[in-house]
Amino acid sequence: MSSLYDVKQLLQEIADELPELKRRVEELESKTRVRKWAAGGNTGGDDMGRFSLFKALRGLVTGNWSDASHEREVLHDYRTRDMGASPDSAGGYLVPSQEVPELIEMLRAESVVSRAGATWLTDLKGSPVTLPKQTAGATAYWVAENAPITPSDLAFGQVVLTPRKAAAMVKLSNELLNLSLPQAEAVVRRDLVEQISLAIDLAALRGSGTAGQPTGVANTAGINSVALGQNGGYLTSLDLFFDMIAELEEDNALRGKLAFICHPKVKGAMRKLKAPQYEGDQGGLYQLPPLVVSLLSTDRALEEAVGHPIYASTQIPTDLTKGSSSNCIYFGNWQDLLIAQWGGLSILASPHAGDAFAKDQTWVRVTALVDIAVRHPESFCLCSDLRVD
Repeated sequence: MSSLYDVKQLLQEIADELPELKRRVEELESKTRVRKWAAGGNTGGDDMGRFSLFKALRGLVTGNWSDASHEREVLHDYRTRDMGASPDSAGGYLVPSQEVPELIEMLRAESVVSRAGATWLTDLKGSPVTLPKQTAGATAYWVAENAPITPSDLAFGQVVLTPRKAAAMVKLSNELLNLSLPQAEAVVRRDLVEQISLAIDLAALRGSGTAGQPTGVANTAGINSVALGQNGGYLTSLDLFFDMIAELEEDNALRGKLAFICHPKVKGAMRKLKAPQYEGDQGGLYQLPPLVVSLLSTDRALEEAVGHPIYASTQIPTDLTKGSSSNCIYFGNWQDLLIAQWGGLSILASPHAGDAFAKDQTWVRVTALVDIAVRHPESFCLCSDLRVD
């Protein structure tokens, strides 16, 4: 009898709670109800649910959206319902990141700093965005009996991120645009992604912080540095790499996504390093046997030699001037490099810009709102006076 009574009581409690549970479910459903432009999957028909760049461009240029109803809803309805105004002064249309996830992923994959471990903060709202960081910790003391304990406080600072515009432009023939070939769209997407990812890499490494650029690692105050001399120096051993590692270790910053980033010429110089066999020897034996490097067919030999991954980017300049030096190497915990992105991509198409009309072309401009910041300067080290022929 007691068990039947317990079951009856439980059912009564459930019945009493049911209206409240129903109300809460309805509230959650109303908040998370997926709109068509953000569905990310099919919403009616095989061609629906996947945003087509070419269809959107044809609609923007010709005004004919008969075969691009999904793209029209994404561009027009998102702007009017959720933005309230054009996302930029030139009248560009915002493509939400949910509609082009593969484009966003390609952007991250192409960026060298992203592959090194940079932290992406996506779909941000508002400006500026501030992130707290601890700048100093509490202090411990040895205290005599009955003596007062000296108080100490934690110190905090902020990393401020403000939207900055990264832009790329591609010129399409109207014939190619009208054909709407998937292969052609893939090529255009790839080209746009490469242009923007190169801009992000350059800004992340060497951004000046002026003229609309973010502040990159090289121009961030407080980072570590290693100098080779008044006129720089050639790479004669791996000591430079170990010195840069030591700089982070001395700051208790040798942790996280650690990696070197340099110009491909530096990796070439590493492969040619030789150890003299006697005083004055101009030849010597390779420190990294070429046969071993070729057998591995990857950069694993170089990375094992210095203990950390090495990424190469031609965005790193080879024309720096310190005496006769011309190159630089970055080392750091790239997890402390923040790449912030607001929304998706803004696109604008024009058949009249420049000489597009005369050449029967459509010029496509894509912009992204991005900012870059270093969270902890002590997590990075730069050598900017390496000589590489």
